[in-house]
Amino acid sequence: MGLRYCFEESKVLRALSASRKNDLAVIDTDGISTAAIKAACARGVWVYGYINAGSLERERSYYGRLKHLRIAKYGGWQGEYWIDPTADEWKEHIVALAKAIKDTGAIGVYLDNTDIYYMCSHGFKNPMRKAPSKEAVYHALEDIVDAIQYDVGLIVMPNGGDTFVRRFITEHPGIIQTINQEGLFYEDFRKQSKEETEYRKAYMKWAAKHIKGKVRGIEYCKKPAEIAYVKAYYAAHGWDVYISKHTDLRGD
Repeated sequence: MGLRYCFEESKVLRALSASRKNDLAVIDTDGISTAAIKAACARGVWVYGYINAGSLERERSYYGRLKHLRIAKYGGWQGEYWIDPTADEWKEHIVALAKAIKDTGAIGVYLDNTDIYYMCSHGFKNPMRKAPSKEAVYHALEDIVDAIQYDVGLIVMPNGGDTFVRRFITEHPGIIQTINQEGLFYEDFRKQSKEETEYRKAYMKWAAKHIKGKVRGIEYCKKPAEIAYVKAYYAAHGWDVYISKHTDLRGD
C-alpha cells in the first residue's frame, strides 16, 4: 500500500492524482473539489479526510462562528487555539464536517488533536477562558468518535492523543481499528529524545495489540540513513509509515 499524507491545499490534487488503487491518501478536504476526491475513490484510492477535533485554526472559514469556544493558544502553531469540545455546537460542527467528507466517497477520518483530553487534564498557560473538566472532555470526544463511526459511517483514525485513545479503546474495544502517531523517531527533522521515542514505542505496541487494523506513523526525516532505519523498524513491526520531507505534509 502506498501512503500519502497531504494537508497543503495547493498539493492535494497532485497527491490524489499520484495515488493508485489500494493506496491510502490522507488529505485535508477543505477547499478541494468533491469531484476530484470522488475520482480518486473511484480508482480504488482509500481516502481519509482531516478533522481537527480539539483545536481551531484562524484560516478556517468557520473560525469566526466558533472562536468563542477558544480556551488557549496552541503552542508552536500561530493562529491555532485549543477549543472546548464539550459544546454542542462544536460536536455538531464536527459531525457536519464528517458528513461532508463521507459525501466525497472517502472511507475514513484522520481525527487530530484529541490531545485536548490530555491538555484539560494538565492545564493551559494563559487560558482565555475556563477549561472544561477532563471527564467532560473525554465524554465529548467519546460522543464525537461514536457519531463519526456509527451515525456517519466512517472509520476513525486518531492521530496521536494516546491518553484519550488508550482509555477509549479500553472502554470501547473494537470501535477504533487504526491509529496514527507522528514522530516516533523524527519530528520537525530533529531526532526525538530517547525518552520520548520509548514512550511512543510503548503506545504504538500497545495499540497494535488492541486494534484489528493498522498502526501507522509519520516520520519527518530526509537523510537516507534515517529513512532506511525508520522503514526497517516499521516493517519489522508490520506498521505503515509515511516519510515526509516537508513540515506541511505535501504528500509527495
